[in-house]
Amino acid sequence: MRLVVTGRPLSRARGGALVLGGPVRLESRRGRIERVQPWTHRCAVEGEGSAEAILAPALSDSHAHLVAAASARTALDLAAEPARDLPALLARLRAHSERLPSGSWLRVRGYDEFHLTERRHPTLGELDAAVPAHALRLRHATLHASVLNTRALDRIDPALRSMAVVGDGLLVGQEEVLSRSSADRDSHALVRAIALIGSELASLGIGCVDDITASNDAGRVGLLADAVESGALPQRIRVWLRDADDLSAARVAARGHVEIAGVKLLATNEEDARTSEFRTAISRARDAGMPVAIHAVEPDVVGGALDALAGAPQRRGAVVALDRLEHCSLCPPHLIERLGASRVAVVTQPGFLVARGPKYRREVEAPLWPWLYPIRSLRRAGVLVATGSDAPVISPDPRLGFVGATTRRSSDGVVLGDGETISDAEALDLCTRAAARVRGDADADLPWLRLGARADLVLLRDDPTRGGLGSWRAARTVIGGRVWAGAAS
Repeated sequence: MRLVVTGRPLSRARGGALVLGGPVRLESRRGRIERVQPWTHRCAVEGEGSAEAILAPALSDSHAHLVAAASARTALDLAAEPARDLPALLARLRAHSERLPSGSWLRVRGYDEFHLTERRHPTLGELDAAVPAHALRLRHATLHASVLNTRALDRIDPALRSMAVVGDGLLVGQEEVLSRSSADRDSHALVRAIALIGSELASLGIGCVDDITASNDAGRVGLLADAVESGALPQRIRVWLRDADDLSAARVAARGHVEIAGVKLLATNEEDARTSEFRTAISRARDAGMPVAIHAVEPDVVGGALDALAGAPQRRGAVVALDRLEHCSLCPPHLIERLGASRVAVVTQPGFLVARGPKYRREVEAPLWPWLYPIRSLRRAGVLVATGSDAPVISPDPRLGFVGATTRRSSDGVVLGDGETISDAEALDLCTRAAARVRGDADADLPWLRLGARADLVLLRDDPTRGGLGSWRAARTVIGGRVWAGAAS
């Protein structure tokens, strides 16, 4: 398919600011840029854009959970409008359960006790009284814990049930097993929801996604490959596996439609990162020639993960993608220095500074605020930093990340460490060129608008050289030469 796009390309000047070049006319064929030439009045006015339109590179979301985001579409969502107290929460659960078929699961996402005035989880008795006829899974916003009622506990594996906190049905760190144990969702609804996610991401200007869910296996790879093959997911999809032992089956399931990116490992505390099982998992990935991405939020986990990587054997093969630490949410100077010397990349989420700023202000002491997602210091130390949304934990809208990185201003207006702000050009780099470098793309440092490159680009509604990246809105997004309508707002 041939496509013509006209506009002024966005680029970075030598001084680091975003600038617009002169108008160009590009042609793509079969998903690749085939011709780029300066626009003149003699050029035919056709296709997308105009001489005044603004062209930008499509974005990468280097840390997201696609199936979880799709599943969230089939659940009661508390993230956008959290309940203020337990009575309000229980009332919403009761009202939603009354609309469900008898015996079905009530799945709830985006729950966080931080928003409740009581600052506690509902008890088992309270949940049973509110939802007596359905199995209830109240999934925490972090995606690392769930609260269940008695009907749900009765329907899951007894070994899993024994791990729940007595009295409140809280299960921590068992999300993968729990999802399998409660998997009676409508598969057709899930497929439809994946298509909605793909369309939403495209409308936001996102052309590449790393699905970095720690439970990904060959079955999940096959589901995502089906979505790519059908066109439901137009993005370049890279899947991280739960274990290197799944590699052979995952490659068969991928059928060339998704990339197998590496192995995702969870370390919820320092002890996890120092176990023999954790180090053995890294070694299996090394033997398979695969990079690892380690979930590391707190400083002690970051340190333990760096130790584990330093003690791991050399990776086999010629894979150039980097090992990664995911989040590094609180990263003080001594760890920034270690990261700078490690050649380990960091994929972090500055959008959390906006979406969760009020929670950080309550739970993190003010002297530590600059070390929440310290992108400026990490980059100065020589760390390769890319960004992701962690959707569905927060919205995949890239404006959250742009605003978080460039202003560090939370949703309640408080700046969390202004010394760590970066420029608009640097923020754009985090989800374009830097993301490609973390992936190990051979052409990562080449101009984004060039012959032979993937036709992945965005026509913007507003000029970011004037309004900043917080004004990012896609009028049209081109992914692989296919045009998608932009977001409405």
